[in-house]
Amino acid sequence: MTKSIGIYGGAFDPPHLAHVALAKAAIEQFKFDQLLVIPTGDAVHKRRHLSPGHHRLAMAQLAFADIAQAVVDSREINRGGASYTIDTIMELNAEQPDARLTLIIGQDQLTAFHTWLHYAEILKRVKLAVAMRNGTVMISPNISFESIEFAPQAISSSDLRQMIRMKDSQFAAKMNPSVAAYIREHELYLGST
Repeated sequence: MTKSIGIYGGAFDPPHLAHVALAKAAIEQFKFDQLLVIPTGDAVHKRRHLSPGHHRLAMAQLAFADIAQAVVDSREINRGGASYTIDTIMELNAEQPDARLTLIIGQDQLTAFHTWLHYAEILKRVKLAVAMRNGTVMISPNISFESIEFAPQAISSSDLRQMIRMKDSQFAAKMNPSVAAYIREHELYLGST
């Protein structure tokens, strides 16, 4: 039987309840045998510096620990240098040639997908699943995708980083308690980024 694997990449800086809700919804909808949660390495598209990879990896492990199918994969952080989705997908194809791969992205990423390195090759190797924001419908004439059915939540990592900088303790309600504890213990996001 063909194994169904979801690929869920992102900065996860920090991971929050909306990330977890999307993971659960995707697993339910697509019946994934496994969901690879892959924190980004050196994200070429990010305008800001990400938190150190070991912290984002540790937070992702805490955030997704209660989802049986979720496996946090460190390959992009371990790879070093610029991080491209095509490299990860080709590695997964080589490791599990018979697996059916589904790449999970957000609506904002879909609008820029044509700018991704070797995006056409990515589309040959994976099915695309898109998390739409605020129930919007978007037609992309050149890119075939399936919408993920879930209720979007008004939580963003950038808002959480701002709350932590401002010493607003309400940030903890928007993430797994173990992630909030990790952030406090390591005093993350207190600087200017």
